Amino acid sequence: MSIFELLPSLKAACRPRFDSAIWPPDTHFHLGRLVIGTTVVEDLADCCGTPTVLGGVLVTRVRSVLAGIVRVDGQSSRMLAPGILGAEIANRHSVASREYFAFGDRKIELPSDVRAGDVLALLPKS
Repeated sequence: MSIFELLPSLKAACRPRFDSAIWPPDTHFHLGRLVIGTTVVEDLADCCGTPTVLGGVLVTRVRSVLAGIVRVDGQSSRMLAPGILGAEIANRHSVASREYFAFGDRKIELPSDVRAGDVLALLPKS
């Protein structure tokens, strides 16, 4: 649980964790974990394995982060072909600054403390 969930009056002072204009309308965080509709993204990854798709969002797990390169369990080249609009760590709340990481043939912006084992939610361009 984050300080912003304990003290909702502080929410206006923080940067939003994701751009609600581009993510599915029923996307939110609960107790630090990303939820799409009524499904906790991390639980979906644990139950169904990765990569998987939930409401147009590609869910995958980070295998390694080395020298600014993020490698994941798998990625759907068909789904990510047009590019990535957004990427978030789905299983935990990160307060680290964001930076760009190499991801396949493109760059994605993630918190700088992304690490192996993290569950990522990737929102492809339409």
